[in-house]
Amino acid sequence: MDQPTPSYAELMTRFRAAYHTIDGAALRSLLAPDFEWHLDWFAADEPIPTGKVLHGSDGMIAELERRKRVWSNLRYRDLKERFLPDFVVQTFFVSGTDQDAGSFDVAAVDLYSLKNDLIWRKDTYWKRSRPAARAAPVSVNQKSR
Repeated sequence: MDQPTPSYAELMTRFRAAYHTIDGAALRSLLAPDFEWHLDWFAADEPIPTGKVLHGSDGMIAELERRKRVWSNLRYRDLKERFLPDFVVQTFFVSGTDQDAGSFDVAAVDLYSLKNDLIWRKDTYWKRSRPAARAAPVSVNQKSR
């Protein structure tokens, strides 16, 4: 098996900085033109996680700007990254408050697929350690739609 490109750690350091500051120019230089972000998603009035797919750097920037408006008290901890050829696994915990859904505290996994040394796809998975503060309980017998 080929060894991962040593620049992956540097790529992820630059990506994290651009992500947290919502630096559009930096994000555009790190994301592939056909970038996709498959992310965990739920609406405050229906707290059953589903998901959505965002396309391109503009899709990511719009979501990050939305989060900046509605999320507060964010705390990231225990970040770990593992590098494979054309692939990065990132695990961490994040907590905070969503003005619409209440507090959250999750274990997160981000899977990054790389193409031509750019981030081509980001798959995000959240495991909630407790329900959102304002989330309505979900009945086990509830019918799916």
